[in-house]
Order: sequence, then structure tokens, then C-alpha cells
Amino acid sequence: MGTLRGTENICKMPAGRSIESKLRASMQTTDRSALRDPPLQPVDEQGKPLLRIDPVQFADKFNKRHFLVEHHLQGHPLFEIPRLLELAKEVADKWPDDLYYDSGVTNVGARWQMNTAFPVDEAIHNIESCGAWIDLKSAERNPEYGKVLDTCISDLLQVSRGQLKKKMRRTQMAIFITSPNRLSTYHIDSECNFLLQIRGRKEISVFNRYDREVLPEEEIERSWAADTNAAVYKPELQSHAEVVTLAPGIGVHIPVNAPHWVQNGSDISVSAAILYHWWNSAYANVYAANYLLRKKFHMTPTPPFRSKVLDAIKQPMGAAFLWARDLRHGPLRKY
Repeated sequence: MGTLRGTENICKMPAGRSIESKLRASMQTTDRSALRDPPLQPVDEQGKPLLRIDPVQFADKFNKRHFLVEHHLQGHPLFEIPRLLELAKEVADKWPDDLYYDSGVTNVGARWQMNTAFPVDEAIHNIESCGAWIDLKSAERNPEYGKVLDTCISDLLQVSRGQLKKKMRRTQMAIFITSPNRLSTYHIDSECNFLLQIRGRKEISVFNRYDREVLPEEEIERSWAADTNAAVYKPELQSHAEVVTLAPGIGVHIPVNAPHWVQNGSDISVSAAILYHWWNSAYANVYAANYLLRKKFHMTPTPPFRSKVLDAIKQPMGAAFLWARDLRHGPLRKY
């Protein structure tokens, strides 16, 4: 694939200037309740719970609004740089489709586009100076990381009283290794995300998934039907975001379709995303049908989940569109 503008200097060279951001000294006061006396939950092999989640916050906000959680992955040997270097090599050799990395991106609105001009182990060796962002997308394929994921999911199932299991399609762990002052660009995700900060500090701007000034229906439709980069950053609406500071031991839940972007601090960052994939055909099929109605027939379709009758009509239409699209271009998303 091609490279993004500004990525010509590979990781042997210092990165270009990144957007600088003064890290907040404390977390948003509106989210502090997420950290107050959460209940004990399943423990890992060392006898500590991996996730601590307030059940009231979870019941009120899960997949609706962001909220903070605590975790105990900081200092874990699996997330130290030498071990992550071994994991990155393993992923590159065995599961290359699960590896993404780039260098030198300084534009919040840039599209995701992998830069393969240098090997991933070189990026990690030079992570302090090369302006890189590395995503090991399915770390759980390695059994050691799979155990960590299983424990985190067990924690989530307990706090949800087992309700999540009914809708669970699959779970996944992505590990992000980021150079100092690097940003990750604005985007939306098709899965629920618990982003856990393990090393370093970062600021994450999270937007309300229901704010249609920030995220119009057209962008959501395109994201589910044609282009995972469809969400467009609007600098004039940055004030609509809530900016949360993540430090080691702190995480944040990011709902499906909630726009967000991340500014790393002045140190190397390591974080893990615990991802929960829904049986999301209801999302995908209806949004795909709306995309087709808007693009081909110039209609203004009713958004999903407002009319059961319309959604029932659109389901087979959207499913057929996505089937034909995947047959022609390959799967839009690889789960």
C-alpha cells in the first residue's frame, strides 16, 4: 500500500512535528464515580482482578457513553517492550493481516494507511524517536495473551451478570505501541472497546455517538457499507468532545460508533484494547440498506431502530448488498 503524506522518513530518522497537547493533571470529574469502590471480580493467576468496573456505571452507560475503569495490567511482563517485540515478530510471521503500523502522521483527520517501508521490529527498536503507531490486532492468538483476554472477558461477563454473552460474536485483544507525542487519527469502531492504558500517558477525545452534527448518518452508513475510514474529523467541533486523560491503571470504555482520536504524551505508550464484537448484522444490514437508498435512489432513509417494520424490510436488502460487495471487493471488515 502507499504511504501517508509525511511518512517518507522511516523509523531510522526522527519523526516530523506532532500536534502537542498539555496532558491534563486529573481525570474528568464527571467520570470519577467509575473509580469509587468497584466490586471485586475474577482474579488472574497472581491473585489480582484484572478489571474493576462500577456495575452502576456499566448498567447506565455501556455502549451508550464512555466511562472510566481500573485495571491491573501495568507492570505485567507480557506488556514490557522486549516481550512485545517478540510478539510483533510472531504476528508479522504468522498472522501478517493482524499487523498495522505507520510513521510520521501529524494530521488528526488523516486516513488509516499502512506504511510498510520498514519492518515492525525496526519500528519498535526505534519507537522512542520514529513517530510510529503500531497495532497488534489479535494478540490473543498467542496463548499467553489469550489467557489475559479470557480473564478480562470473564470480568466483563460478571459485571454484566452474563447478559453480554447472549450477544457476543467474538472477543479480541489489540495492543498499541506508540511513540512519544504521536497521535492516532479520528475514527469510529464497529466493536465495543475497553482501552486500557499500561505505560505512558495520553489524552483521548471521545465524542457522543448520538451527536449527528459530529457524526452524520451518511458517515455511519458509509462506514458500515463501503469505507471504514468514512468518519470525517471536523476541527470546528472539537469542543463537542470530552477529553479524558489515561495513565497506567486507568482505562476507558468506548461505545460502537463513538468517534475518538488520541494524543500520546511525552513517553512511549503501551495500551491494550479489550474488544467485544456484537452479532451486529442488525447494524450492518440496515445501515447498508440506507447507504444504498441514499446513494442510488437519492432518498433520505429513516435511521435504524426507529421503525421495526422499515428495519425488517431493509434487513434482506442490506444483507444482499453487503454479500455482493464482499464478493466483488473482499470483506470490508475481517473479524
